[in-house]
Parts: sequence; structure tokens; C-alpha cells
Amino acid sequence: MKLVIPLALLLAACAVARQPLAPAREDDEAQARAAEERSLRLEQELSAPLAGATPPDCGHVCDLVGQICDLSERICSIASRHGDDRDLAARCAAARQRCNRSRETAKGACSCH
Repeated sequence: MKLVIPLALLLAACAVARQPLAPAREDDEAQARAAEERSLRLEQELSAPLAGATPPDCGHVCDLVGQICDLSERICSIASRHGDDRDLAARCAAARQRCNRSRETAKGACSCH
């Protein structure tokens, strides 16, 4: 009987210790989706001032590019924590493309660093 109680406690502790992995992955996936959606909205916002006939506000344009690239890094950081997740890897690749595309788009009108 004395052995049963410690074993039961050990099994319960192991079960509790493994549960946070799934919610952490779900949280990361939700954060990656949210970052991706925000990045897409920012990319659309970036195209508006660059399409106009008047010179764009380069401070605003460069801020948008910076935000898009920061979100790209955030998405890729999340993806790197889950190397076996193909969906997150694809989100990272798309985010990097979005960052590069926004830099190239802005380069014609503004000098962003």
C-alpha cells in the first residue's frame, strides 16, 4: 500500500507535466495566424500610398515595412519552435516573401533602412 500512493502521485505528476504542450502549440499557432493576418493588412495598407500620384509619406511607408518584417520574424520564430509543423513552416516562408516584397515595393519611392 505504501508503494501504491507514491506511484499514483508520480503518474499524476507525469500526466500533468505533459498537458501544457498541446495548448502551447495551439497558442503559438493562433499567434502565428494573428501575425499573418496583421501582416497581410499592413501589406495592403502599404500599397495605397505607393499607388498615388503624390509622393508618399516615407516615414509611414518605412514604418509599415518595418512592421511587416517584424511580424515575419515573429512568425518564423514561432515556426522554429515547431520544426515538424509544415503549416507553420509555410507561414514563415510566406511571411519572409511578404517582407521582401514590401521592401522592394517601398524601395522605388522611399529609402527605408
